[in-house]
Amino acid sequence: HLELVGVTHFQLIQMKDFRFSYKFKMACKEDVLKLCPNIKRKVDVVICLSTTVRNDTLQEVKEQRVSLKCRKQLRVEELEMSEDIRLEPELYESCKQDIGKHCPNVAFGNAQVIECLKENKKQLLPRCHQRVFKLQETEMMDPELDYTLMRVCKQMIKRFCTEADAKNMLQCLKQNKNSELMDPKCKQMITKRQITQNTDYRLNPVLRKACKADIPKFCQSVLNKATDDSELEGQVVSCLKLKYADQRLSPDCEDQIRVILQESALDYRLDPQLQVHCTDEISRLCAEEAAAQEQAGQVEECLKVNLLKIRNDACKKEVLNMLKESKADIFVDPVLHTACALDIKHHCAAIPPGRGRQMSCLMEALGDKRVRLQPECKKRLQDRIDMWSYAAKVAPAEGFSDLAMQVMTPPSNNYMLFMIVPGLCILLLIGLLRGCITKRIYTRTQGQQKMRYLPISS
Repeated sequence: HLELVGVTHFQLIQMKDFRFSYKFKMACKEDVLKLCPNIKRKVDVVICLSTTVRNDTLQEVKEQRVSLKCRKQLRVEELEMSEDIRLEPELYESCKQDIGKHCPNVAFGNAQVIECLKENKKQLLPRCHQRVFKLQETEMMDPELDYTLMRVCKQMIKRFCTEADAKNMLQCLKQNKNSELMDPKCKQMITKRQITQNTDYRLNPVLRKACKADIPKFCQSVLNKATDDSELEGQVVSCLKLKYADQRLSPDCEDQIRVILQESALDYRLDPQLQVHCTDEISRLCAEEAAAQEQAGQVEECLKVNLLKIRNDACKKEVLNMLKESKADIFVDPVLHTACALDIKHHCAAIPPGRGRQMSCLMEALGDKRVRLQPECKKRLQDRIDMWSYAAKVAPAEGFSDLAMQVMTPPSNNYMLFMIVPGLCILLLIGLLRGCITKRIYTRTQGQQKMRYLPISS
């Protein structure tokens, strides 16, 4: 323990002057002179170089300005800094008051104080909040710098993500989160990071890249309200979700939003707008479901079933949006999908998912007397029809007025119509052409017969 204190003390002294570290000096001397010439303290040099690397990565430049050997040594310094908040003086100074208030008994080291600040982010003073937001933005771009995630999920990274690039570590863990082999503590940590990511698109690098064109195109009004260092509480993601339901997103962006929708449909905590607007309604109507240790879409289902009892208009709108999203993709409605999994396999196996196709297929099966659906699937589908009918009455402006009709029109009917109409047109055209040709032949034949019976003049 004393040895650890000694190392930390040496690191703290080292941070004041970058020349103390021989390896760092040798690796980064030229980079510092070129990119950070007037900076004296080591911590400021590290921040300067890290910011340069981060900006180059964000802008996807062909050649990084910071040399490879310096980037390697910089990684060592960054990893050391991520373990103890005191090794990041600006963050530490900005958050001293909040540490005293929210984390008074938390020990330094093992990134415990930083984790405590993250958990109390909404209560932090603006200056500290800004620093923590920036730190999280950096960690999400480079999960290896997230000391707590790497420590808690160390074994799971070895199990699932040995092939994954360091930058894609969190993405890999998210993809394996629901595996039976996933450690519960690591799963809990992944969920925490997902909740953070969903508060702001800037904290989700994969989404940010996939929706680079879609975000300014569809969500500019939300971006106008954004500040550099505070969360948008999931407003951009909510905006993209609505465009997903309207089938207007680019393919890459659509894929990412589908993943977010599927994840948040299983766990209401991953939907910041639902949290913002429906907290009281969840406490009043769905307390038992919210208390469940394993979240599998119970809270969302409870809100849908109790749609008529919801008093808060903003919350009601969020639930109506959930209904609209699930209409576009049955995977976004886990309760219905589970109830109808067998029927989808039997009756809709050839129908590709997304764009409301499988939902329409199930509705067609429901209306067909020859088809016998599973009782639970039948019941859930009938519930959805009632919900959509109610939605159409209370929110016609939200695009629900034709929602039930769209879903009730089977894809095969649309397909048949699409195939029959052009077919009829072609037949009609052929008929007309044949009529014209027949008429001309008939006229010519008649003419020839008349010529045959004309008297020959002498």
